[in-house]
Amino acid sequence: MHDLVKSTLKEILPPGLVRLLQPKDRSLDAWGTPRYGLHGLKLPGGQRFDFRPSVPDRAVCRQIFFRRDYATDHLLRAQEIVDFYQACSDPMIVDAGANIGASAVWFALTYPKAKILAIEPDVSNFELLKSNSIPFASVVPLNAAIASTSGTLYLDDPGGGAWAYRTAEQPTDHSYPVEAMTLEQVMAKSSGTPFILKIDIEGAEEDLFSRPSEDINRFPLVIIELHDWMIPRKSNSRNFLKWHVDMQRDFVYSGENVFSISNAIRGV
Repeated sequence: MHDLVKSTLKEILPPGLVRLLQPKDRSLDAWGTPRYGLHGLKLPGGQRFDFRPSVPDRAVCRQIFFRRDYATDHLLRAQEIVDFYQACSDPMIVDAGANIGASAVWFALTYPKAKILAIEPDVSNFELLKSNSIPFASVVPLNAAIASTSGTLYLDDPGGGAWAYRTAEQPTDHSYPVEAMTLEQVMAKSSGTPFILKIDIEGAEEDLFSRPSEDINRFPLVIIELHDWMIPRKSNSRNFLKWHVDMQRDFVYSGENVFSISNAIRGV
């Protein structure tokens, strides 16, 4: 394990630090589901990370802080990724589907000189993302959905709770409008050098990869969760897989994520 990740992550979560309590406050959020009082965990430097003690928020904290879903030290090409980061004066990370901010904060702790553009369309998730990002000047929260074209999309809850909201082109009785931004528009929020593109957008990757974009391939590392398991009989991942093959990148499956690694990584 390289020193950069090891030294940071050993401090993040000692075992048992997070108290995953049963909810007590059952006031309802905009979806009509319980909005519980906040609980938190202490991060390096004494910063607090707040989360709702609901099943989705607890699972997100486990995945990112305990299981380290976005760590790269297990990859055979880990040193190349570290070398790129260390040689880069202004690395840019795009966190598409930032939820309550756990991934953005994890990236900020692990790659302290990177600018993190954290995109989250849901209003209630975004409020926590924004609050959790306050101690980290490198995190830029954006209340929007990432898409192949800009405009307006509609956010709906198909029943999976706060980590499963999906965007659609047409409204439903329970959806509400959200701004859609292209990757190019998101990247324009920073003048940095593309480093990591993380994508967990509940099936909207089919749309995101439907339009050719040279900017996606500029990221040495793309970390994406595919959702064929969630949306059966739709071949939802086909656009990503076609792009990946066309770009001749390495494909590494780890846990729920695919690590797509450029075979043209160069120092900067």
